[in-house]
Amino acid sequence: MLMRIEEDFLGKVEVPDEAYYGSFTVRAGKVFRLSGMQVDPELIRSVALIKRCAAITNKKLGKLDAVTADAIVKASDAVISGAFARDFVLDAFQAGAGTPLHMNVNEVIANRAEELLGGKKGQYKMVHPNNHVNMSQSSNDVVPTAIRIASIGLSVSLIAEARTLQKALEKKAKEKDESSTLKIGRTHLQDAVPMTYAQTFSAWARAIEKDADEIERALGCVRELGIGGTATGSGITAHPRFREMVVEELNKGTEPSLNVRMAKDAVEMTQDMNDFTTLSAALRRYAITLNRIANDIRLLVSGPKGGISELIIPEVEPGSSIMPGKINPSVPEAVNMVCWQVMGNDHVVSLAAQSGQLELNFGTPLIAHNILQSERLLSNCSKMFREFCIEGMTVDTVRTKENFERSFGYATALNPYLGYKEVSILVREALAKKMTLKQLVVQKKLMSESDLEKIISKAAGPSEVDKEILKRVKKYS
Repeated sequence: MLMRIEEDFLGKVEVPDEAYYGSFTVRAGKVFRLSGMQVDPELIRSVALIKRCAAITNKKLGKLDAVTADAIVKASDAVISGAFARDFVLDAFQAGAGTPLHMNVNEVIANRAEELLGGKKGQYKMVHPNNHVNMSQSSNDVVPTAIRIASIGLSVSLIAEARTLQKALEKKAKEKDESSTLKIGRTHLQDAVPMTYAQTFSAWARAIEKDADEIERALGCVRELGIGGTATGSGITAHPRFREMVVEELNKGTEPSLNVRMAKDAVEMTQDMNDFTTLSAALRRYAITLNRIANDIRLLVSGPKGGISELIIPEVEPGSSIMPGKINPSVPEAVNMVCWQVMGNDHVVSLAAQSGQLELNFGTPLIAHNILQSERLLSNCSKMFREFCIEGMTVDTVRTKENFERSFGYATALNPYLGYKEVSILVREALAKKMTLKQLVVQKKLMSESDLEKIISKAAGPSEVDKEILKRVKKYS
């Protein structure tokens, strides 16, 4: 492999001749070999977007000549398009504050811009990674700003997938033959009062809707940017109007607009990472909901002979390498694992947010890795859950009716007619005699079968006591 020599204040460094990165990236790459996971591409694109907008702003402010600025813009556009993906080689776990990933982007853009102006990679005669590409910027304002921009971008698809999953559940709730069938409500994993699968599916949908709303609300604080604050938020080396103007460029540079705004206090933005804990908590909330729904589905499909087996979900793969014909709830199980990872990521984000000391939080690379991973996981998970489980899920109405008839869940509906204590005694007697409650009530002539069915048919919601039935019950008593 042909090598070129670059030199920094630490000395000379050999860099692969074909590489667009430079000496800083080489040094960091040799030291930080920790996870085998690279920096998220969305974060790289977001840094490049900042570089593009900064070059345009510095050109307008007269700090950067047009030729240099235009070359940086073209090189940044190439990075944003993914043209130099192989040159972003650093581990996601790296030096604090994200300086390595930041300089990786600076070097790639500088070397490409140098080429566009007729120079050679590594010379930095016309475009320098620090002097030109990084003008009016620092890792301490660029990296947190890039995390915010990347989070906004990934949240768009996540929220869309969550709302599509919500609609799929709402559609399930409207499938009359299945969703209107009376089922056993279950509390403490014990038979409780009657309800319908329409109510179950609607409740799941509403929970997801609220979670998506919460993620959108959390993005509100993430849209505040500290770019232009440079090293500590004071704005040293930046033009007085740079902060305002670069945010304007960032809003112009995306479609649809990022809808970001300049922070009221740039010093606070270099110190405080709690906006990310707010977003991460919203992601955790959604993960908790998905995990709960997946758990419920796993219980409701349990069987097919020895469990509840009221729901039927699509068969996506054989369930065992040894047990013939076995099918597992593979998709809900995968949902569980994704959700646990997101919950763990949220804890890591909170720990990293606590790591800020004085004028800087060095934990931003870890915050970025976990926030962006959570958004990707939840987006992909929502899509998988919908496509390979929810949309093809059906209610086994026969099994549901069988379970309902065998249960004592509808006993509560009889309280207004027979009394709580009396019904409790009847439930215990029916259980001991291995009879259904309906059979025992009719056998004892406490209520006619038709009156009993009428009461039970309304047991999945609020209803007034039927006074005519009540009169007949007294007569039977």
